[in-house]
Formats: sequence, C-alpha cells, structure tokens
Amino acid sequence: MYHLVMVILDDLHVLPGLLQAWREAGVPGVTILQSAGGYRTETWLARVGLGAIGRLFEAEEVRRRTVLTLIEGEEVLARAIAEAERVVGGFDRPHSGLLMVLPVTQALGLKKKPREARPLLEPALRPEWAVHRNTPVEEVAAILNLEPTIVPADLPLDQVALAMLKQPHVGVACVVSEDGRLVGLLSLQDLADDLFFRILPEEFLSEVRDLEQVMAFADRSRVRTASDAMKEPVWVRRGETVKEAFKRMHEHNLTGLPIVDDQYHVVGYINLLELLVSCLECRMGPAQERPEGQP
Repeated sequence: MYHLVMVILDDLHVLPGLLQAWREAGVPGVTILQSAGGYRTETWLARVGLGAIGRLFEAEEVRRRTVLTLIEGEEVLARAIAEAERVVGGFDRPHSGLLMVLPVTQALGLKKKPREARPLLEPALRPEWAVHRNTPVEEVAAILNLEPTIVPADLPLDQVALAMLKQPHVGVACVVSEDGRLVGLLSLQDLADDLFFRILPEEFLSEVRDLEQVMAFADRSRVRTASDAMKEPVWVRRGETVKEAFKRMHEHNLTGLPIVDDQYHVVGYINLLELLVSCLECRMGPAQERPEGQP
C-alpha cells in the first residue's frame, strides 16, 4: 500500500534536519513546494497592502514549505512519521506545522529501472601513436622543412603580414631584436585582429562590456609595430621532443613554434601538422605516399 505523506512546515529551520532524517529512515524521495498560510496571508495583506503580493513567498510571516513524499510499506511510513515528529519537536507545538498521511490507490514511477550499463570505452592512450611522442623536434621539423618567418621588432604590422605571406604554412611570426635574438611571437590570428581593428572597428567595439575591456580597446588602438602586438616568446630547442613541443603549443594556443639555439637565435620552425604526422606515420603503409611537397 502506498501513502502520500504531506508535511507543512512553519519553522523552516528544521527542514534540513527533516530531509536528513528521512533519508536515513529509507524514504525514497522528497518534493518541496513553496506555500503560504491562507489566513496569515489575508491578515498580512490587510496590513501591508495588496501591492505586496509579489513578495508573498518572501515574507517571513506567511512563508512555509510543503514537503511531499510517497512511501510504500507500513514500516517505512512509521519511521518517517516518528522522525518528522522528533525533528519538528511535536506537531502539537505552536507554529510547528501539520503532518498528514493520505492513502494512494495507485502510484507509477516510484520504482525506476536501473540505468543500462554503458560499454567500457577503450583507453584514450594509443600505444602505437604514443611511442613517437619522444621524437626529437629536429626530426619532425624535417617533414615539411618550413622556413621561419623572422621580423624585426620595429616592423609595421602591414609589413609583417607581407612577410608572413611569403611562408603561408607558417602561422606564427618570430619577432627578434637587433642582434637577432627571439623576443616575441605574433600569431596570424593576433595579427589579423590588430589589423582588422582598423578595418572593422565596430566588431571589436561590440565586445566592450566593462572597464577592463575599455582599456584593452584603447591599448589596441595604439598598436603599430610587431613589438606592440607580440606575445611573450615560446620556443623549443634541438633535442627537445614532440611531447614538449605540443605541450607548449597547447598551453599558448599556437599552431607552431620556433626552434632556437643556445643564444635564442631562430634556426628553424615546427608546426602542429608536423607533430601530428610524426605520430601517425606508423599507420602509413608502404603504398601510402606523403602529401605532395613532403620529403
């Protein structure tokens, strides 16, 4: 036999204790509704005015919670009633609330089917690919043998774009000092944003929503040269691995990295596609040729 247990609580401070006690007593689930005492509401509105009805469920004087649960079996029902009495301190106490038990002739949905077990996913690690993650970057850079795009720090941005056009597969320009040391990186996306700021400024103005973004908008209006737009330098050295190169690209959202020597002179370039191909080469059979232009 099913029973609907309804508890109307005047004292909301006991609600957490009631829920915990019912859970431990085996009550299967609880629904909590906002409610208000009818006579109290009438008195309250007469005092504060009908215009306050929008605050009805916020008013301390009238707000209540109605707790509903559906219980099967006399034993669990008895425990639930006893625990409610204990937590509330007795429903005969003033301003405690009400407890009602109603018989239910039919109930659907109380007992749910167990969720179907999901098939186990294969491990994320692919051993036949992972063996290549320690490949030195100089071996990987030889796949496409890309020439780095190197620009001086004082080069205007439109000239940086023309320099990058000469190496369309190199998506990151290397900004160097007068003595040729790497001092920053300028990705194609950042370069495009800074140049299109002067072509479609309204697209960037729509992003300004707070003071910090106002300051960033003002800063971007002053960007003129590679040194103004560049980010902090990130690089790899000969002898470092695919794992280290990918980690730095991933952390800094870059599609490529310069290879530098011990004096931070740019001596090569490696891109994300080369990292991928280096790990997938074991899947390329003898009959599979590399894309045109690859050695």
